[in-house]
Amino acid sequence: MSKKVKVVLNRAGVRELMRSPEMQAVLMEHATKIANNAGTDAYVAQTRAVVKVGGDDGNNGLLKAVGKHDRKDH
Repeated sequence: MSKKVKVVLNRAGVRELMRSPEMQAVLMEHATKIANNAGTDAYVAQTRAVVKVGGDDGNNGLLKAVGKHDRKDH
């Protein structure tokens, strides 16, 4: 029988990670792939790094880029 494992997060460490330049870089990499290098903006919010991707082309281009568009609907 296996023993239960208790995981205790280092809240300060997680907060630091979520706001770090490294997290911004990961987010920007994904956002840039999706937006094809147009309309991305990275910043640190109160609790985490954020990247915004804007400017959908009206044809669900961003959804298609992340594979979320159901082609059966069209």
